[in-house]
Amino acid sequence: MKTLFSSFLFLFLTLSLTKGQNFESLFGSQSTQWNITIGNLGFDGTALHTVSGDTIIQGQTYKVIDGYGIQGFQGFLREDTLLGKAWYRNSLDTAESLIMDLMLELGDSIYIGGNWNPNPGYYKVDSIYTQNNRKHLRFDFEIFFNPGSKFTLIEGISSNLGFRYQDDEFINNFNPLLLCSYKNEVQEFGTGQCIISSLIPSDDEQELHIYPNPFSQDLKISIKNENIHEYQILDPLGRLITKELIEEELIHITNFSTKAKGLYVIIFLNKTGQVMETKKVQRL
Repeated sequence: MKTLFSSFLFLFLTLSLTKGQNFESLFGSQSTQWNITIGNLGFDGTALHTVSGDTIIQGQTYKVIDGYGIQGFQGFLREDTLLGKAWYRNSLDTAESLIMDLMLELGDSIYIGGNWNPNPGYYKVDSIYTQNNRKHLRFDFEIFFNPGSKFTLIEGISSNLGFRYQDDEFINNFNPLLLCSYKNEVQEFGTGQCIISSLIPSDDEQELHIYPNPFSQDLKISIKNENIHEYQILDPLGRLITKELIEEELIHITNFSTKAKGLYVIIFLNKTGQVMETKKVQRL
């Protein structure tokens, strides 16, 4: 009888432990990054949001999110992996917004707001499916600036609009879109360009490809524009660290191993020294 009781106790504890985290966390154990489109005063580009630590607000533990480009301004995310829920707030918010609920069923709804959204309101789940071993909840909200797609919550990622879609501050009415996300420097979401200077690439941009972006060590540049003669690289402090003539279509840069992490700028010039393109790359 004692052996049977011990077996039941072991089974109960095992099931309790395995049920302690039903859904994949939004955060990596070492690092987390989201690349989300932003806009300001007619300019569009990419916000490189990273987790920089933990904090406690009103008794709740949040991850601190940097990358807003405004000194002292931060975002805060917390999650409940047992319930598949996550909440977001920023430095100006007095209340948090629910940004994820993976327990919703077909016909259930979630509020989609944000100052970018001309039709804020509650939208219903119209499809639930699994992709890349992650649960997806698609809603009857057509993403008007990304034709053919609908708003979707993605387990372990956030949503296809990123985690800031409820934000009424510092999105400047620009349409948010998640380009890529990374955990522990491994890309978990996104197959295209992760950092943009424009949502619609020009012909010159298609002739100039930098990858991977973000990167950790090596960087490659593919150039098919004969007018580009030279490139220069500026570090996160704006200092010139590399200046080279372009003599072949594929350039392999390997001297970043001792460089600081952050946002680098690569400037491409023609033979007369005129700037042809300026690109941003992120070293993780």
